[in-house]
Amino acid sequence: MSGNAALPVNQPSRAARAFRALKDRRMAAMLILAFAASIPYGAIVGVLTAWLTQEGIDTDTIGVLSLVAIGYSFKYLWAPLFQTPHGVPFIRVGGRRSWLILCQASIAVLLAVLAFSNPPQNIGLVALICFVILILGPTHDIILDAWRIEVARSEEDKDLMSALYQFGYKSGGFISGFVALLVAARGGWSVAYVMMAGFVGLTILGSLLAPEPEYNKHEHTTRLSFLPSVPGREAAPAVAFVAACWATAFVMIASFAVMRLGFNADISSRTFVSEQGPIIVILTVIVPSVVAAVLLVRNKGEAVDAPLFSPGQSRRSKLVATLFRAIFDPLMDLIYRLRWWTILVLALALTYRFTDAVWGSFAYPFYLRSDLDALGHTLDDVAIASKFFGVIATILGSLIGATLIATIGRMPVFFVGGVVAAATNLLYADLAHGAHAVDAFLAVTHLDGPLIAFADFAAKLQPQEITLPADHSQRLARLMITIFAENIAGGFALVAMTAYLTAVVNPRFAAVQYALLASLTMLIGTLGRPWLGAMIESNGFYPVFIVTFWLGGVAVLLSIVEWWRQARVARLAREGAANG
Repeated sequence: MSGNAALPVNQPSRAARAFRALKDRRMAAMLILAFAASIPYGAIVGVLTAWLTQEGIDTDTIGVLSLVAIGYSFKYLWAPLFQTPHGVPFIRVGGRRSWLILCQASIAVLLAVLAFSNPPQNIGLVALICFVILILGPTHDIILDAWRIEVARSEEDKDLMSALYQFGYKSGGFISGFVALLVAARGGWSVAYVMMAGFVGLTILGSLLAPEPEYNKHEHTTRLSFLPSVPGREAAPAVAFVAACWATAFVMIASFAVMRLGFNADISSRTFVSEQGPIIVILTVIVPSVVAAVLLVRNKGEAVDAPLFSPGQSRRSKLVATLFRAIFDPLMDLIYRLRWWTILVLALALTYRFTDAVWGSFAYPFYLRSDLDALGHTLDDVAIASKFFGVIATILGSLIGATLIATIGRMPVFFVGGVVAAATNLLYADLAHGAHAVDAFLAVTHLDGPLIAFADFAAKLQPQEITLPADHSQRLARLMITIFAENIAGGFALVAMTAYLTAVVNPRFAAVQYALLASLTMLIGTLGRPWLGAMIESNGFYPVFIVTFWLGGVAVLLSIVEWWRQARVARLAREGAANG
């Protein structure tokens, strides 16, 4: 060998490259923008239920009101509007950033209005305000998800930004949870919501800090699309049919919520979920996917770079082309790349986070109510256990998940996340059933001593007008350790799911593909809330936790199959490279 031969260069490890990327302004912006994304959901789906519970509103009504969060489950319906990075005309700071600023400013104003809405007397108005906020919140998420995928320069960037997203999102929980509850206990709910509105307003700084994706700065005249392979006589009816399906599903949900909350109609939540829930899933998920698959197979479609519009093209043809590219191109790309495995990916998206999504609206009623098998805690108790220890645990779980993804890979973490997310529901079932297992764990580990001592200290800081039960410290210790364990598992699973979905999507269709898959993680849980609210009023909380545990097992089984699939794909790729 020649003395001048080049020596092999040792590349920095995956973890070292990830830590080096932390110095980039993109990462700082990611933290602030994720913080902004967390507050609308926390303020409406989270602490609003605590406010309503204190006002004596039952879980059946809370379950119906939680349907306003359907915007997070159906955000892919309007995600196509943001596939092209056009900006807000009167906010000239770039395509992605201008929409982020508009969403943040609007949410801040609406939270301030909600602060003075008087929910017991104006539940219909509260529902309307919440609905608008929970349209703007998902819209913010659509743009933010597209931005972080578009500005990522490597796989390490994608994984790191996924972890920072969860870190920033859960850090925002300190404001929309812990701080909001403490402020509400001392200054009232109006003060708490004005405070949250102020924090959302401040996050506009993150939008100003975020760099606009490079390719958004240039005008494109072509785009990767399957449209050239589909005849016009098929494209137009397909677009119209799927649009009609989505509109029908949305009207079904809106009609139920308006009749129950606006007109106090006697409509069974269980009947709505059992009879109309499957139809909604078929109309919004299965039908568009089947139509996309039929178009792909029938025309042997393949994506090519095609002009956005042809010279002399009519307005109708331009509209069809725009909608086709926005709706079908992302779905067809997913099916083209994954083939029949698309069904597995969609099933995982639907089931992986079900255990958390389905009972999230009933967490505060479970903590705060004193009837049924609920726990009867104070706002301070919930703030300490759920929004202080819980958020710390979620951040810790996110960091553990991110570290393991960087070292052992994405799919092992994804599988373990599904297992622990399902299993920790049994801890809540134990709390509802007398906490015998939790008490035994505290005694064996000797954690009862320090936790009870902390609870004794916290009791001295509670508002003086509140009378605490004799066993308050023991009960708070149980709640703290249970929430801590569950939130570690939840943070771990969230990072795993975010990294998994980020890896599945094609960056060329980032806005719609990620929005579709991410929204599906909440769809079944959101649709199931009215049914579970009615179940709680009839049977208590214990059966809910048993149901969520068993349903979580479905995602575990599916994750095993997906782990095997990805390992097989990687093995075949290595064999092809070796032979080729």
